Amino acid sequence: MSEGTLMNDRLEKLKILIENGKDPFLFKNYKITNQASDILTKFEKKVEKGQHTNEFVSVAGRVLAIRRTGKIIFADLHDFSGKIQIVFSLADFEDFEDFSKLLDPGDIIGIEGEIFATKKGELSILVKKGVFLSKCLRPLPKLWTGLKDTDKRYRKRYLDFILNESVMKNFKIVIKCQQLIRDYLNRDGFVEIETPILQPLYGGAFANPFTTFHQDLKETMYLRIAPELYLKRLIVSGFSKVYEFASCFRNESIDSTHNPEFSQVEIYIAYGDDKTVMELTENVYSHVVKNLFNSEKIQFKDNEIDFSTPWKRISMYDVIIEYGGPDLNSMTSSEIIEYASDLSPNMKFSLAGEAIEFLFDYFAKENLIQPTFITDFPADISPLAKLKEPNSKFADRFELYIGTLECGNGFSELNNPIQQYKRFSEQEQIRQKLGKEGLEYQPMDRDYIRALEYGMPPAGGVGWGLGRFFMLLTNNDSLREVIAFPILRTMKKKEIKTVPDYFPDSLDWYP
Repeated sequence: MSEGTLMNDRLEKLKILIENGKDPFLFKNYKITNQASDILTKFEKKVEKGQHTNEFVSVAGRVLAIRRTGKIIFADLHDFSGKIQIVFSLADFEDFEDFSKLLDPGDIIGIEGEIFATKKGELSILVKKGVFLSKCLRPLPKLWTGLKDTDKRYRKRYLDFILNESVMKNFKIVIKCQQLIRDYLNRDGFVEIETPILQPLYGGAFANPFTTFHQDLKETMYLRIAPELYLKRLIVSGFSKVYEFASCFRNESIDSTHNPEFSQVEIYIAYGDDKTVMELTENVYSHVVKNLFNSEKIQFKDNEIDFSTPWKRISMYDVIIEYGGPDLNSMTSSEIIEYASDLSPNMKFSLAGEAIEFLFDYFAKENLIQPTFITDFPADISPLAKLKEPNSKFADRFELYIGTLECGNGFSELNNPIQQYKRFSEQEQIRQKLGKEGLEYQPMDRDYIRALEYGMPPAGGVGWGLGRFFMLLTNNDSLREVIAFPILRTMKKKEIKTVPDYFPDSLDWYP
């Protein structure tokens, strides 16, 4: 049967429910006493085949996999915690005939019943009372074929969660991971503070911004690319340990490891440095893995990754040499740019640091499987970081790589307002030279410099890219698998048909 025919059949069932005074959409509150997983945890393997417990529960959820056998109906009831089998029996359930005729896969119901084990030993609930809480008007994809097309899965994520248990399992790991990070930081004396998403100036990273306009202020505004400069203003204010779970926005390409909207945790510790936040990073990541999996090791693609601490630390120059690249110590800035340009003629490098970072990606990045801190970043691409030492070409900066993925970026924070002004000025010159192509370079933030002039203590800061950490924890090779609603091209209106599109003249009966 066509989808339209099936939907019409379900509309007729809804009509019958309404005529019987049982409109499911009118129900506002249903008392739930137990979740499915709680019942299974408490009673599974403790109830013998065919045994009744005299324990009564009230549960609610979506019905899937209905199996009718004359005077008995078996179905799986799914709630957020998991699923449990429910059993409707003509002998025990007074509304059996209504449910037998009107219940469809996908319907959301509430039931009260007794916990028991079937003759085959499956822990179940024998339904005594039941009520429709929402009628599923559009038939779900077949459970045995599921929702497999990747684009449809992402566009109809609500169906993806319903039909693909592995997807729901992944997001439970994501949720738990966020809770573990927050709990760790809060116990360690950090405070969580929200900073502006709409900003008059963007900063804190090299990235193109999303631009908007504030009608009342008559000003151009930007969606933040990072919360960094605001969190460091808090360090100026006297906060000693701050963090934020921040939604950030970068107007750049979409691929397996990039999404224009993404989440990160940014952390700042007064009187710390790059080593302080490196140690915090490895401790938090290891803590999360151990609590999720009761092990410090996980499987990611073809590799076992060991999160036990301490982690490897190696300079960017040394890791390039380690994996077959040139010894950059013996080369001038112009020679480094020329070398990188020969390898990638289509790329333009305005700074030597950009060429060095390219060479790191070219020679070393794909070899970094185990957790590794890459230290000693080029100073010219680290405008917010302290130098390793006065007049050094290296910054006190690191990036974290796990499973070849960049998972974090941190450094000793530059707290000298004069040097910060000079760094911003250098970035501004590049922006002006490149025009629209230079938007990713740091704009001059005079108010931030003014804040530094009041005095900021030495500090260490780090940002953790949560999405890539989630990829590792769930063994997925795409960010879209760990983002609930990834950004996609918008569907055309004619591609999104709803009930009125199928039955424009047949809904007068609905109150």
